[in-house]
This record gives sequence, C-alpha cells and structure tokens, in this order.
Amino acid sequence: MRKLVFYPEIVGFIEEEKDRFPSVKVQYIFNSPPKLILLDDADEHKETIRIDNWKREHILQFLQGKGSGATLLKLNWNACIA
Repeated sequence: MRKLVFYPEIVGFIEEEKDRFPSVKVQYIFNSPPKLILLDDADEHKETIRIDNWKREHILQFLQGKGSGATLLKLNWNACIA
C-alpha cells in the first residue's frame, strides 16, 4: 500500500505549488503510484507519466514546459494530507 508520507516532494507540490496551475487537478486513487495524466483539449488521454521519484522542481519544470494543457495528477487516496 502506497502512502503519501513516502512522497514528501509530491505532497509539497500539492500543498504549496499546485494553485499556480489551474488546469492541474488532484485525484486520489487507491493503491496507485503518483502519476501525471496528460489530457488533450477534448479531455482525451494523451500520456501517463509516473512521478514517484520526481522532486518538486521536476514537477514544476515539467508543468511550466507543458503550458496550459490539461493535466490530471493522480495520487493514492489512502493517505492524509492535512
């Protein structure tokens, strides 16, 4: 079972940086590693990238490079971030 406590860089991004990217939505998925799901303008699946080993800076650089395209950040739901 994966918990967000094992992903402090991703938690930091969600808590402190996510609001800079209005198209990024966070969805908690049971027993799933953190991933970026990229969607096109029609909300169709375009690409999936696992980010469990990424640092916050990598997430920021990636999203800044992608522009305003829709992105869904999927994380496991069984962890609490308060």
